[in-house]
Amino acid sequence: MRYLLTICVLFCSHMAAASDSLVTIGWIEPIRIMPEDFDLQAKIDTGADNSSLGVLDWQSFMRNSTEWIRFKVRSNDGQLKSFERPLKRHVLIKRKQSQPLKRPVVNLWLCLGKNKILTEVNLAKRKNFKFRMLIGRSLLKNRFLVNSALKFTQSPECQ
Repeated sequence: MRYLLTICVLFCSHMAAASDSLVTIGWIEPIRIMPEDFDLQAKIDTGADNSSLGVLDWQSFMRNSTEWIRFKVRSNDGQLKSFERPLKRHVLIKRKQSQPLKRPVVNLWLCLGKNKILTEVNLAKRKNFKFRMLIGRSLLKNRFLVNSALKFTQSPECQ
């Protein structure tokens, strides 16, 4: 019994120390795509492995023998912005009772609070969704705790 109590104390104190270093965020947060300084509201989606950005359209093109993707994003206030990024890869998104979707993946610098993070983002046609950006677990891991009772806890403050 004493052995179990010791393990519990060690584990619980480790978990408390780990959570102290994480930033608590809500289920909706403002993010900024850098370096364009383009702001969006993002839904924090702990059920998604990776982050996803809703775009109006995308086109592939070649630049210096490398495949790039040009895509447009509309902000929550209606602002339309065009982006260009090198194509990192394609990903197949599994869907229930439907064929998988092939989506392009690009690297984006995202600012969430004071955290500037380079992350992979798949591009999706999400025009019917309220939130153009979904932030998945791969970005959240070891950085953030999500409190689903909160929203808009951070403001993008990256240099």
